[in-house]
Amino acid sequence: MPLDLKKILSQLGNLENQDALNTSNNRINATYNLLEEAFGNQNKLLSKVLDAQDSKKANFYFAIPELSNLDNDKIDSLVCCDKNFSLPHITLATDGSQINPSAHEFTSAFLINIGFTAIPYHTSNIPVLLTSEPAIYNSTEDINPQTTSSKGFYENIQEEEIVAYERTLQEIESLVKLAKKYISYNIPIVALLDGTLIHWHIERFNNIYIERFIKRFTDAVLELKSLNIPLASFLSNSRSNDFINMLRLYKCPYETIDCKKYCNNIASNNLPCNPTVDYKPVLDRRIIEKHFIEKKAEPGTRTILFKSNSKILNHYSDDLKVFFFYLNTGTEIARVELPSYVAKNTELLNLLHNAVSLQCKVGFGYPVTLSEAHLQAIVNRNDRQIFFDLVKNHLLKSKQISIKVSTKEFKKRISFV
Repeated sequence: MPLDLKKILSQLGNLENQDALNTSNNRINATYNLLEEAFGNQNKLLSKVLDAQDSKKANFYFAIPELSNLDNDKIDSLVCCDKNFSLPHITLATDGSQINPSAHEFTSAFLINIGFTAIPYHTSNIPVLLTSEPAIYNSTEDINPQTTSSKGFYENIQEEEIVAYERTLQEIESLVKLAKKYISYNIPIVALLDGTLIHWHIERFNNIYIERFIKRFTDAVLELKSLNIPLASFLSNSRSNDFINMLRLYKCPYETIDCKKYCNNIASNNLPCNPTVDYKPVLDRRIIEKHFIEKKAEPGTRTILFKSNSKILNHYSDDLKVFFFYLNTGTEIARVELPSYVAKNTELLNLLHNAVSLQCKVGFGYPVTLSEAHLQAIVNRNDRQIFFDLVKNHLLKSKQISIKVSTKEFKKRISFV
């Protein structure tokens, strides 16, 4: 039965009102004032950040400014893209989706579908590629078989999570395969993923899974490095606030950063490092957006690089440590993450910046290769049912098993009223 729209309309008035909007704007303004103060006292800010980085006594993650590749060494510097960027290059992207195993179906089979996109720019003799590659699995045992040495491997982990992490790995591994296919054209290549390179999700798994995940991820990224291909992940509507947390370090009133010692029993909305009393955190992109507006930054402009200090990065090799910048796409402020080998290479960094800016320009604010890869990969509700029907028909023809769905699934498909 469809949603009762009349009941929904009657509740719309309960959504955010003008008072709530004013409160939100006040938080943004207070945080931006702190940003301006911190930028005006850069030495103090850097000192606080380095103190927290060395002591590891801040109880939150924060951004670490990377100033080594800037001429004027200013944290508030903005970097413009090349408006006349016309270097022949190819932008590659992959994205994935899945049909999860269902406890209510007759089979534990599932599917991972990877979408591929390759689009050349400023050259006419290279083919565009838009395609997808589905892969069917009998069960999650096909991904990571249970062994005596991996006892407890799946402890407290849902099957959907196991499939999702396999899909994440296949996205980057498929990107490498795509890069190898196009490397023979001997022009620069840029490789893009959707989402984050900071795979904090794997902390839910045990050490065996983390080691396997990190090895496959590392092997793939290092292969892109060996091909001299810059990699980046694009985060639209990012929920990150490690840039804001960097400002909190600046505001800390104590000589050294030690959250547990000084603030362990203080409510989060009343911490002395907050921009105001009774404060609720705002998102990085909201503050960066205000900063770009104040600086009259044009589309394609980015911030300087910042380094993440997320705990999960302790598993990453030095070439894979994650840096990021915020980019004005023309419609939003996006977070772009990149591995250290790109951040430390000015040529690759500039290529990446210009290519992503062009992607957002032709994609109306979002990289067109990523949107096309998503469209190639996506599976909808009808696809899900067709998939299970195909599996069912195959099993019936081969007479492998008897077919029976759960009563719940049967009731969901047929209404008796």
